Amino acid sequence: MFLYFLSQSIDNKKVTQPTQQVKEKTIEPTFDFYDILPEMEVKVTPPPQASAKKENEKKPVEEKEQTKKTEKSVRYLVQVGSFKVKTDAERYKAEIALLGIASTIQAVTIDNQATWHRVLIGPIDGLQQAKAMQKTLASRNIKGFLLRTRRNIP
Repeated sequence: MFLYFLSQSIDNKKVTQPTQQVKEKTIEPTFDFYDILPEMEVKVTPPPQASAKKENEKKPVEEKEQTKKTEKSVRYLVQVGSFKVKTDAERYKAEIALLGIASTIQAVTIDNQATWHRVLIGPIDGLQQAKAMQKTLASRNIKGFLLRTRRNIP
């Protein structure tokens, strides 16, 4: 019904306005880079092959030496658990001892409020040995993550 009333109130006269025809200009793009780029070309001569080989041979040896130095000076701990109650930590330590792996318990106070008891394996010298211990633990369904510590030098 509402549409019916609207249709009666609208003038049916068509209003026509003169339209202006707009001429479309076609602008064709111009590319100057075809002319500019050849002028800016820079020729690079390749470095001599002999000196490049010598530099490449020295770098891996230096990197290996640095890796060995850092590996020797770094020890790792494997954290296998963290418990709020000390008896739970001691029970877990005993379970790990039954597997033939020695572990320790470290008490840590967080924000001067809560004390947590970490079950740690190690210290283990070198990343390779620490990862090997992690694999051994994983094969026995024990998840552990590595904690990096500095070796105490007397």
